[in-house]
Amino acid sequence: MMQEKPSILLIHNTYLQKGGEDSIVEQEINILKQENYSVSVLFFNNSSNKFSYPFQLFFNLNAFWKVYSLVKKNKIDTVHVHNFYYKASASVFWAAKLAGAHTILTLHNYRLFCLNGFMYYQNQPCMLCHKEQSFQPGIERKCFKNSSIFSWALAKSNSWHKSIHTYSKNIDRFVVINPLQEQLLLDIGIGAAKIKFKSNFLTGLSNTPPPAFETRQDFYLFVGRLSEEKGIKDLVQAFKQNGKSLLIVGDGPLTEWVQQESNEKIQYSKAVARASLVALYASCTALVFPSRWFEGQPLTVIEAQSTGAIVIAAYSNNMSKMIEHETNGLLYSIEPTNQLNQVINNFESLSLATKQQMSKAAYEKYLANYTKENHIQAIKHLYHFESTK
Repeated sequence: MMQEKPSILLIHNTYLQKGGEDSIVEQEINILKQENYSVSVLFFNNSSNKFSYPFQLFFNLNAFWKVYSLVKKNKIDTVHVHNFYYKASASVFWAAKLAGAHTILTLHNYRLFCLNGFMYYQNQPCMLCHKEQSFQPGIERKCFKNSSIFSWALAKSNSWHKSIHTYSKNIDRFVVINPLQEQLLLDIGIGAAKIKFKSNFLTGLSNTPPPAFETRQDFYLFVGRLSEEKGIKDLVQAFKQNGKSLLIVGDGPLTEWVQQESNEKIQYSKAVARASLVALYASCTALVFPSRWFEGQPLTVIEAQSTGAIVIAAYSNNMSKMIEHETNGLLYSIEPTNQLNQVINNFESLSLATKQQMSKAAYEKYLANYTKENHIQAIKHLYHFESTK
């Protein structure tokens, strides 16, 4: 007998500047509705008034009662939280459990373990707070909003909720998108049985095989936030040395710097429509992904692979799960010296047949892991398992 689909309350604290996480949540809501789940949605918006942050971080009573009332009123089976920082607060888990619902948290970043959410400090990956099992280094470094007060408030909030077992007892399942998140949860005492892997996904893309590699144009592509942790300075320096054509698409704190560094070979575009962006993926020689931080599971790479684009990425354990070196893409090291140009030269020396096979493998990686159909199967298992009462 087919099990009845559970009723879902999806909670998300949106960001002041819309990003990939917000897009993922929107897609998740649409898929659930298309699959005829009973879906209630509760969004929280962080106030631009920073004075209110420290008070909301610990336990937002207003958010608690909103969630508790919704669960009771709509007879919610499962509450799925994507982001609870800062206005929602971890109070939403207490509300859901007290109202009788199962709870799921999807980790899109590293905020539970790192005050800035990136595990990145002074242009280098950083796991100091996690290794010391203390947020004191992050407080001293003002890692949250470059403020000692806000860093202290977030640190104390995270530590307090760990001490009262908010995360260990009031969250039934943690959804992770990469192996590092899984290990970090295990390190803080979350049982392996509570941790589930679920890939990001994309909708609205063509599931037709990519064109022959020889039809691609002679330019490399970067798409993403223009910031230090994304490796944009490494990228520009490398292409100034190799003299090859590069198109940079994106925006961020280093936009002005990128514009100043642009030349005949290094072109810049602030933003393009999604259809045009997909066309760029489908026509570039390769996508370069030079990120220096512990990326989650970037949609940029997934979108590129959906067009058969070969991705050349800075190595990390997370990226090696998406890109298999010399099979569906290429990986390079950035320490002690950046090997990007060496890898590009090796790539360009490959035969056309090898590049074509690599492009085909990139597309097959997308089909096997990141489509709407894959996601539907994943949520069926996740929600139906969780909603058994």
